[in-house]
Amino acid sequence: MMKNTSPLVLPPELRLDGSGLQIGIIVARYNWDITGSMLQIAQEELIRLNVAVKKITVVVVPGAYELAIAAQALLRREHFDALICFGCVMKGETRHDVVISDAAAQGLQKVALETHVPIIFGVMCAESQEQAEARVSRGTECARSAVEMACTIQALATSVDVKR
Repeated sequence: MMKNTSPLVLPPELRLDGSGLQIGIIVARYNWDITGSMLQIAQEELIRLNVAVKKITVVVVPGAYELAIAAQALLRREHFDALICFGCVMKGETRHDVVISDAAAQGLQKVALETHVPIIFGVMCAESQEQAEARVSRGTECARSAVEMACTIQALATSVDVKR
């Protein structure tokens, strides 16, 4: 067996700056105690990352299943550099949670790929209320991911054309 003698490679340090970015947030009303908290935390983080309050648009939908159609409609209406979608699907006695979470994930991925706009998947799939509450801080991660991906896509769009 060979030993890995190469030095530890660390990810590059992030210096996120959301100045000038237009960010949309779509949040499911279902399990609002969780999704509303994630929304608040994300808004606070976006502002901390220099995204102007007037450049943050919030849309509320009934549940996680409706996130994709709202994302599609929002992106048809105006330009956004990134979207964040928050939902909370709790495990129940049937497989309904699996159907909803899979549909939300696949729908949002399809919209992102078709529109070329990063959509951050902030849909929590939890076993219990306690588990969901313990993960509300993901709102911060989602906000940071939205700014990072928006900046990454902008940088790729302005780089040298690789289709020569």
